[in-house]
Amino acid sequence: MTLDELRSRAAELFPLAVAFAVEHPGETNPALRELKADCWIHYQALGFSCMADCFDEVAPRLINELSLAGWSSKELTVEPWTVRVRCRPFHISSWAAHLEIHHKGPLPGVTETGYRSMFVPMQTFAEVTPEDYLRSLLAPLPKSQQMELL
Repeated sequence: MTLDELRSRAAELFPLAVAFAVEHPGETNPALRELKADCWIHYQALGFSCMADCFDEVAPRLINELSLAGWSSKELTVEPWTVRVRCRPFHISSWAAHLEIHHKGPLPGVTETGYRSMFVPMQTFAEVTPEDYLRSLLAPLPKSQQMELL
């Protein structure tokens, strides 16, 4: 199997794996299992040092969009902040999407370092999109709560 063939296969299997993970948390995911098996079988022949590097290379990519359909990234503005976000379903785990928030300074209540990494269970996205989830996480405190903090 060539790298292009494996990427094409991943483009077919990845959305199926996401849908299954959202709808059937905790169950064995046939599409994800098949995609990872293909990576295990072919990673050395394709020049990768490990299966994870192969999976990283073939996972679908989406730019300027936060989606579970692939590994995606987007600059997101939630007043008064603008953050860069990366969303990677099945990165390291088969049960979660890995979300990374990057900001040039602290986000009170979210990250004091400007970086936050979290693994969010896939079933969380049965009702909300990754973007909606992050917007709710980054939503500024209501004025009444801001005053209480002072």
